Amino acid sequence: MPQGKNNGESLLFASQPIFDHKDRIHGIELLYRNESGQGALDIGEGLATAEVVYHLSTAITRKANTFRVPAFVNVSEDILLSRHFLPVPPKQVIIELVERISPTHAVIEAVRRLKNQGYRFALDDFAFSEEWSDLLPLASYIKVDISTLPPAAVKLHRRKLSHLPLKWIAERVETREEHDAYRKLGFTLFQGYFYARPIPVYGKKIPASTLRATVLLNALHQPDPDMGEVISLIQSDPNLALKLTRVANSVFYGQHVPISSLRDIVNRLGLRQLTNWVALFGLLGGARSEHVGLALTRAKACELLAQHDQMNGHDAYFIGLLSTTDLLLGVSIHEFLARLKLNHSTNDAILHRKGAYGSILQRIEGTERNYAMGQSGSSSEDVSLLTLYHRAQHAAFEVLSLLTPLMTRHA
Repeated sequence: MPQGKNNGESLLFASQPIFDHKDRIHGIELLYRNESGQGALDIGEGLATAEVVYHLSTAITRKANTFRVPAFVNVSEDILLSRHFLPVPPKQVIIELVERISPTHAVIEAVRRLKNQGYRFALDDFAFSEEWSDLLPLASYIKVDISTLPPAAVKLHRRKLSHLPLKWIAERVETREEHDAYRKLGFTLFQGYFYARPIPVYGKKIPASTLRATVLLNALHQPDPDMGEVISLIQSDPNLALKLTRVANSVFYGQHVPISSLRDIVNRLGLRQLTNWVALFGLLGGARSEHVGLALTRAKACELLAQHDQMNGHDAYFIGLLSTTDLLLGVSIHEFLARLKLNHSTNDAILHRKGAYGSILQRIEGTERNYAMGQSGSSSEDVSLLTLYHRAQHAAFEVLSLLTPLMTRHA
């Protein structure tokens, strides 16, 4: 049952399962949908493909994650010929080639190259035109719209192509009789209203700025970060580069000679501070204003407490900040952390409050609750933690005063 509108979730796409002859789900076709009711042809097939793949790869959705089968995705000719193609592992997708694509030499060579990389292809709504003959040996599936061809004609084509190791999918199957008839013709896969109608899939869209930040954070969290890669990633995101330049020139880092390059920014901030600023910009890009102050205060409080306990304050700040992911982005923290290649101790601190940093986070969260309820606690430690929390609030306000113009001018 489609859900999500009442939970602040967005329509991502529609899904329709493809079943095998034993009524098991073999794959899921993803169909473009948007909130305004426009179809793929209305907005352009290239944009429709890009949106479906983007949401498949990045959105947090219970529905999409329940299927452990390949996704069948239509692609436009432009994307097929693109140098970067799809940012999705070949095992996760079946690329559908529709009849609207012209099977030119360039298209055939692109399919051959991508097949060698592990991608599989389905010829969608296949009408058995002779011009598509060079693509048949490269395909893994043929999808036949049974409403457009009589069974006798399909039987002849099926026999003619029996030497190819193709899986045959009957589309638009609406009755048991149609299912049985095409199974007798040798079809092993079936799709249509007889099984299931397309179901809207809703989920949480992660802002593009956050996704770019996660890529950079993964680069920064390597045992020996590649500074060339880090600088290249910052350079590829002009908005982030502008924000980091403003930060590096701010009063937080005193008076320095003017910055002349991105390498100057990295050197001035240092890797740990750079990591925290990148995480801040990534998480705050889609945050609700009422949660930003709490997130900054928690992170700063964790930093101050770690420093008091003679631990690394930058690491504690990072852990405290990431612990607010669910508030800032409205997505599951487990799902978000799965996108970051953090070490086990950092993940355990954030997810399970384990280890020394997990204990710091837990103590600060307890102080948050006392503060919210207007309580000072009964022990001397409670009182000192509340004092520390007030210091963190003041420091967070200073950070927020710097962040506000950056987030509004370069969002």
